[in-house]
Amino acid sequence: MNQKSKKNMPGFGESIENLLKKNDPIPAAHAVDPDLLMTDLIRGIRSYVVLSEEGALAGVLWCIHTWCYGEFARSPILLINAPERACGKTQFLKIVEKLVPRPLEAANITIAGLFRIIELFRPILLIDEADTFLEARSEMTGLLNKGYEAGGVVIRVETDKNNAHEPRTFHVFGPKALAGIALQRHLADATMSRGIQIPLKRKTRADQVKRLRAADPQVFGELRSKILRFVMDHREILAQGWDELPEQLDDRQQDNWEPLLAIAHCMGDEWYRKAIEAAVTLCAETAPPKSASNQLLEDIREVLGGCRDRYIPTAELLELLHDHPDMDWCRYNHGQALTSRQLAKYLGAYSIKPKTVRMKDGSTPKGYEVRQFEEAFNRYLPEIVPEAESEEPYVESVNAEKPAALDALRTKKMALQLPPRQDFWPVPTFQAKELAPGQR
Repeated sequence: MNQKSKKNMPGFGESIENLLKKNDPIPAAHAVDPDLLMTDLIRGIRSYVVLSEEGALAGVLWCIHTWCYGEFARSPILLINAPERACGKTQFLKIVEKLVPRPLEAANITIAGLFRIIELFRPILLIDEADTFLEARSEMTGLLNKGYEAGGVVIRVETDKNNAHEPRTFHVFGPKALAGIALQRHLADATMSRGIQIPLKRKTRADQVKRLRAADPQVFGELRSKILRFVMDHREILAQGWDELPEQLDDRQQDNWEPLLAIAHCMGDEWYRKAIEAAVTLCAETAPPKSASNQLLEDIREVLGGCRDRYIPTAELLELLHDHPDMDWCRYNHGQALTSRQLAKYLGAYSIKPKTVRMKDGSTPKGYEVRQFEEAFNRYLPEIVPEAESEEPYVESVNAEKPAALDALRTKKMALQLPPRQDFWPVPTFQAKELAPGQR
């Protein structure tokens, strides 16, 4: 809906706009020191909430991305997740509210209202108590999932002035932050996979945190001004996106972290390295439990690590799984060992089926062709990260040419020649106000 249409809604547009623009800053007068900005932001968050350095860094990068999300193809959901009450999730969300542009709390808003407000005013949506808020609003799942990618829309049928039913699209792309308890039990897997999850923990007597109500509003105002200036100075670089992503992350995790790593790259090599470490650590820490079939496949990869035979009998494979000290397949089924039938059922999902095999000694038991497993390993299991090269000079690593897990990831040198821009859904732009000579 255009500006003229907004004016036809007396009071509605004006009141919402006034509510959202409370965080609108004047850009800092001078270029921002990225290192100082990041240090101040992380220290600010950790002084009010107990969380890891990786979690604080991810939260800071996400807040910065809300000022330039229109430059990216995706906007990951911020998932502030606590295992129990009194872990600071609401406190963290309120800090986010003080650092992002156009924040809007979703409490007591209807779904129909949210569609319209997101399309008209492009707020940063903040949802507290998401574990209970979303249970009564199943339509929110579509809004969250579609709002992840640029151009995302939801379609609803409306009644026009002639009482005719007409379908209408609502653009819902934009940043959204959710805070709740055990979100993985209340959100759809598709929604969780679109988010960057920050786990919180309850403070102990040894943890010293401040009360947010005593915070100086001017401090957060200055941080917003510096963030805006930083984004304005680096917008052309950010618009190019980023493709140097950690191989330890799967495709969806790389999509989620791309905007944040692009911002971290502009902060300098050290912050970029820390951001990669945070991405790998948080994704591993918050990864959902493996399915039984996927865990079985991973364990088979481990026990077959030294196998050079063409075939392996079912009985021998089961024995390897049952006897491994770190695996539970010896008591998988209510205290009973995994059976050949259960093994075949799980592996059938990966198109690995048992057959009669001929062994070197002439026997013909039921078993599996080892090469069948290789394709499943490559398709459905994460790549094994090579260990660091041995210090012994006579040991030659077969993975010597591959970069090490984190530190050897190259920092891409980005030219300022811009590729053709995509038509992303626009984000709010802030005009720098003319400053008097004495204010510069």
